[in-house]
Amino acid sequence: MQIIKAVIVDDEEFAVIDIKDHLCAFPNIEVIETYSNGQAGLEGINTHKPDLVFVDIEMPYLNGFEMLGRLSYSPVVVFCTGYSKYAIDGYAYDPSDFLLKPVKTQRFNDAIQKVFKDLDHRNLEKRLIRQKQQVGYLLLEFRDLHGDSRKVYVWPDDILYVQPQEHNANYIEYRLEDGTCHVVKKTLKKALVDLEPKGFAQVHRSYLVNTSKIKELFKNETLILKNSPDPIEIPISRGFRKTVKQLIADLHSKH
Repeated sequence: MQIIKAVIVDDEEFAVIDIKDHLCAFPNIEVIETYSNGQAGLEGINTHKPDLVFVDIEMPYLNGFEMLGRLSYSPVVVFCTGYSKYAIDGYAYDPSDFLLKPVKTQRFNDAIQKVFKDLDHRNLEKRLIRQKQQVGYLLLEFRDLHGDSRKVYVWPDDILYVQPQEHNANYIEYRLEDGTCHVVKKTLKKALVDLEPKGFAQVHRSYLVNTSKIKELFKNETLILKNSPDPIEIPISRGFRKTVKQLIADLHSKH
């Protein structure tokens, strides 16, 4: 049986005792530490990295929301508070549940079942991530249009080419065969370090191409990439022409 490490952050001693009493029915959940204010909770959680956190909202130094907003990672969260007015704001932190004090036994047990499901889901996600990394997927980390951090795993062979954004060389665009584009804060030079072992080559100061997608070289100055329904044209810098000609020769020798 896998032990779930839990932390309780609450400035009311009787509330901490109450949660511990409820947890007696779940021997696979171990309370490794308790904290009586948000600042201590923040430091302790970042240090111990528990699987599960029970957190009050109104606390000294940092309230529950402020504490969670400053964590360096994301545990499963159950709010335990005496004020229902916080429920709507609390769900912005994606908790497993929101319990009102005093917590009834059946309600607490229902919350723990949700915790188990969330932990299983997170463990599954971690396993899938490890599997994707092991078989060669490329991790792209970026912020979406709403400013939220996102991670996407992309199979390298699905990428046609990579280029910097037109007005900001600190961001690059990964252009995929299906027409999607992922914009990532990274230089083209750093992207080449990741992609060169996966069959990509630089053909222009502003372009990396997937060599497996090269269809032909046109007039020694343009690469035509395979793409349905319309081929894509990539310019070649003079300094990269020798490299490109060798790429074309190597590709022809394989067929």
